[in-house]
Amino acid sequence: MNFGQLPDDWPVQRETLRYLSAHLLAQARRRHDGLFDLTPSPGGFATPPVGPDRERVRLVGGSIHIERVSGADQGHSEATTTVESIAGNSLDQLAAAIGFEPNNEFSVGGDTPPLRDTTAPIALDSSAAEILGDWFLLGQRTIDEAVASLPQPEATVGRIWPEHFDYGIDIAAQPDVRCNLGASAGDGFHAEPYLYLGPWDDLRPGSSEYWNAPFGAVLTFGELDVVADPVHVAIEFFMRGISALRAG
Repeated sequence: MNFGQLPDDWPVQRETLRYLSAHLLAQARRRHDGLFDLTPSPGGFATPPVGPDRERVRLVGGSIHIERVSGADQGHSEATTTVESIAGNSLDQLAAAIGFEPNNEFSVGGDTPPLRDTTAPIALDSSAAEILGDWFLLGQRTIDEAVASLPQPEATVGRIWPEHFDYGIDIAAQPDVRCNLGASAGDGFHAEPYLYLGPWDDLRPGSSEYWNAPFGAVLTFGELDVVADPVHVAIEFFMRGISALRAG
């Protein structure tokens, strides 16, 4: 886990990454299969392989990697990767490199970031993408560990949602008690990244100390930054909330 120091302008960097997730990667995927959710990836985030050429677009640090594999026969397929620098390029230039034009009507939900000047150069700190990529992967790993401990979790597929810019799933703590588990990049509630557990109803069983957010419970980037084993602490955070909901 990369707990490097967050840039001083983290909210600005975070919103630039959310903007690229919505108007570059999500739209790149949408044109192939009509979907726009993304996946965690080392150094950033990515589309899954989609379309006839199994196109995958990855944001890695300060670059966009455009990967394609053509041909049905794996032994004779042609694989190519094109890399475009983000900093200094515009959304128009990055989208053209992938093969589409930004659409002002494109939406990933009610909180879709507004389309900016698509000809303006993009400023991005590559370390912000690297830290966020590791954060999403930490969330994925620790959520997977928590879900694996349940007998019948009825878990949804984990995905990055560009709208709120988090990796999340929902599970059944009990047959009629569902909750969200996720890793957020930060937002108006808390500027820095945080893990969260959010029940779908008003249940808050067990210790009131655990339920420290209006929507449930959170564990912040800063809190994990100072522990010896952040993976273990994150798993314990999710399991504590799930156990409380299971106990009722």
